[in-house]
Amino acid sequence: MSTRYILANSIDLLYVVSDYEGNIVRSNDLFKEYCSHIKPKKVSDIISDDTELDDYVASVKRAFEISPNPVRIYARTKQKNSGLRWNLWNCYAILGSLHFIGFQITDVTSITSHEHEKQKQLLEEFRFMLSHELRQPLTSVAGVVKLLLDKDGKMEDSEQTELLKMVDDSMKKLDESIHLLVKKATRQL
Repeated sequence: MSTRYILANSIDLLYVVSDYEGNIVRSNDLFKEYCSHIKPKKVSDIISDDTELDDYVASVKRAFEISPNPVRIYARTKQKNSGLRWNLWNCYAILGSLHFIGFQITDVTSITSHEHEKQKQLLEEFRFMLSHELRQPLTSVAGVVKLLLDKDGKMEDSEQTELLKMVDDSMKKLDESIHLLVKKATRQL
């Protein structure tokens, strides 16, 4: 499964591809639904404030300069109810097109206390996973690498093979933990 497929079919991320002039070439269903009332032809059409439009233009120029690294853009979009909604975008200039990956930023002043508690619990779960599920295998890898470096080539092949298997096992556990974290984030956000 390609990254493009995941982004195009994500139910949580806004995804837009444009040419270098900002004309929208393709977008995912969430973006189309999110901007259906605006019917944008260009990515800049969804930005509601002129000062933010200036920041957008400067950020796109910066994306060209540091390609393929992303540039972060914060911008508000008019909503159907005449309100404004903040979005966070990462802009990538890659192979003749601009890729925008974004998500809606939650206005914490308008959420209920139940939603606030749910978000606090989710953040606590992520903190726990980061501090335990990810740090443990990373610490194991660091320890084994230090041991390998300290031995400075004075190690039997079988001992070295066993240590490399430990690194491999820890890396697999780290990869599983990251996939679990991403899956949980996708479900919860």
